[in-house]
Amino acid sequence: MSNDAGDRMVNAGVAGVDQMKIQTAEALEEAARKLRRTDVAARGEDVKDILHDVEYRVNQFKAEVGDRYDQVDAGYHQSVEPVENIIIDHPLPSVLVAAGIGVLIGMLLFKTRD
Repeated sequence: MSNDAGDRMVNAGVAGVDQMKIQTAEALEEAARKLRRTDVAARGEDVKDILHDVEYRVNQFKAEVGDRYDQVDAGYHQSVEPVENIIIDHPLPSVLVAAGIGVLIGMLLFKTRD
């Protein structure tokens, strides 16, 4: 999986979570409006019903966010796993490539200071 595909998957997951946050916030605002409208002397049962509704929606939000997190996490591991396997299978070349890149960046930075 390329970085672009991983980025798109993460962005889609974040957008979905943002939408769920908006829905949950709207549900909480609706519950707050219901609580404000209830009479001060309202029966405790009405308040309990409203609180149970809010609790259900928050739990639903938590479950959906957990599912989205699992999807993003699985996609991330699919992207990273091949690189990790290459490094594990070929440690010496991996270290040499990393050192070479470090030297190259160091040379480029050194030349820009002159």
